[in-house]
Amino acid sequence: MRTGKWNAILSGVCGVVAAVGMVTASAHADVTTEKGSSILVFPKVRADANFDTIIEITNTGNSMVHAQCYYVNDLLDWNKIDFNIWLTKQQPTQWVVSDGRRFDPTCQFEEPCAGFAPGMVPQVPEFEGILICVQTTESGEPLTGNHIKGVATIVARNTDPTDGVDSRVEGDIATYNAVGIQGDPDAVPSNPLLLNGAVYDACPERIVLDHVTSGSADLVDGGETFTDLTLVPCSQDFETRTPTETTLQFVVYNEYEQRFSASTTVECFMNVELTEIDTSTTPNNSVFSADVLGTDVANAVITPVPGHGGVIALAERVVSNSSTAGRAIYNVHGEGSLVPSSGADSIRLVEPF
Repeated sequence: MRTGKWNAILSGVCGVVAAVGMVTASAHADVTTEKGSSILVFPKVRADANFDTIIEITNTGNSMVHAQCYYVNDLLDWNKIDFNIWLTKQQPTQWVVSDGRRFDPTCQFEEPCAGFAPGMVPQVPEFEGILICVQTTESGEPLTGNHIKGVATIVARNTDPTDGVDSRVEGDIATYNAVGIQGDPDAVPSNPLLLNGAVYDACPERIVLDHVTSGSADLVDGGETFTDLTLVPCSQDFETRTPTETTLQFVVYNEYEQRFSASTTVECFMNVELTEIDTSTTPNNSVFSADVLGTDVANAVITPVPGHGGVIALAERVVSNSSTAGRAIYNVHGEGSLVPSSGADSIRLVEPF
């Protein structure tokens, strides 16, 4: 095991299956949300009639950075759109997902686009899924430079405080840091990118989710609370568009340290209110509900079953009542470094390099 840690994380998009299960344990996680990385994962990106997303990416280094990026759309059967960006030293860039960004190379350093244009970004007006960007050389080979960092802001486009987990107030925002996977600066990466703790950091061995129990009353205004969970498999194949499947075990503890369990299988991408993990028709019977847990807050430990790959997670708390609603996204704590017995998680980029 290396002592000088760098960091990791990843993705996938399609469907979900629910069942019943159990869990295990571990220590410090390699993934990061604060440091410059070689791979950025935005697990939750939305662009539709109700929400839009602002993406911000910054070059934290003092030399030019190139990145190959992939949108993966769960609304269109794992449809993939790829594009490239490049940033000068310390340069930030941003765009709105539904609008994208035009790029005219003839106006570099001239009005009306003075400065260095970071590249064209495609429009994706109907989108729910992930965005992954990988640092590369100018010619497209993967590079463990650890110089990109990102933030996503999801903005409500209209108001409906009674829409359950999608309750919203126009203009309300929820922001999270992209999950970064660092690479060993001395490594020479190849395609696919290996998240094995040697070339790139591994995904977490387990994820610890602190959450408000679904259906409980908010302590401030008494509104109903929901927790939206996003899970993305760490292995991705953008070359063949082959979906990745991983099965997860959940152990849930209430405030009295009573233990409950559930499981689910994630294929490509999963974004659901917690109670949908183990029941789609009777949320009050879910092990994530206030009725079953008997307390207002709980702790869930999420672990891949032996032999399955890791996941990246993101949670969003929603509070709604008859007149207003509030939303807040938060990064979820990860522990340990997972290298499955079946082989390390990997990301296969589109050839050629």
